[in-house]
Amino acid sequence: MKNVILFFLVILIFNACTPAGGVTPINNPTITVKSKYIIGPCGDTIVPKGVNYAVYGWGWNTTENLFPEIAKSGANCVRIVWYKNSTAPAYANLVLLDSALSRCIQYKMIPVLELHDVTCNNDTSAIINTANWFTQSNVKTILLKYQKWLMINPVNEAGYVMWNSNNENRFKLMYQSIITNLRNAGLNMPLVLDASDCGQHLRLWKNIGQTLQTFDPKHNLIFSAHAYWNSYAASVTEITSLINDAATWNIPIILGEIANKQDDNNGNCTLNLDLTTTMQAAHNNNIGYLAWVWVQDNCTSRQMTTNGNFNTLTTYGNQIVNTANVGIKFAKKPKCF
Repeated sequence: MKNVILFFLVILIFNACTPAGGVTPINNPTITVKSKYIIGPCGDTIVPKGVNYAVYGWGWNTTENLFPEIAKSGANCVRIVWYKNSTAPAYANLVLLDSALSRCIQYKMIPVLELHDVTCNNDTSAIINTANWFTQSNVKTILLKYQKWLMINPVNEAGYVMWNSNNENRFKLMYQSIITNLRNAGLNMPLVLDASDCGQHLRLWKNIGQTLQTFDPKHNLIFSAHAYWNSYAASVTEITSLINDAATWNIPIILGEIANKQDDNNGNCTLNLDLTTTMQAAHNNNIGYLAWVWVQDNCTSRQMTTNGNFNTLTTYGNQIVNTANVGIKFAKKPKCF
């Protein structure tokens, strides 16, 4: 009789802890990937749509108050600009980093933390050394605190392939070193890897993306490109074909930066980009995108807002947010945030 009573008690406890339908909820410790899909901690597919944001006014103040303004856009993701080495005082204060990550998640947006130090740099040693910042114990403590929702973008737009005799192997080995170092440090969240040649070379991932995914012991990589494609894929046909093709590579792809303007060789934002086609093609293929930039850019035409407040959206910002069906206003929030 005691055994019968015990059996029914176990059944009652199981039923009390199992949701209707008898399916045990998924609750993974981090965001993961499967094939070409990004999977949230609760098992839903995530298509990141949001913005880039240089927190603390590019590091020159210690007050951050714009995450609630960004959240009004509907964004489900924010790529946070940070520096390992900078004269801007905020970047030396890890309490402020902790606060930024916390605030981003508080407003139900996935933080993608990136280091901007080696942008468009081709010094492999400097690139790997910069990425090792994530493994420092005081930094790692903060990252692990938010690992359920955090993505790490180790370096911004670093390394050359097209501009280095198409040396894909050198670039691949560079990222293998970064992956090894971060995984050995116990960082298991997704690593977002920027394409080569200032982030532009999306086609590179067709050749080496799956190799890197297999190499990663966690198989948790997301492959990013920055759509400054004025001379890479400029026409409607080229952009559409490139993004349609990327969707067939069986690896998770995002466009970590998209914009309406590209800098010319003199650093002036004189080159127009087909933002409409890029947004539509990405949307059609369930590829996420993050717009550059919410506020404070050397090119005012490339700012989504004039002062960071949502009610100051520029024409460009309005397009990113409100374009019917494809704007970030229509981004789906992950479950169980």
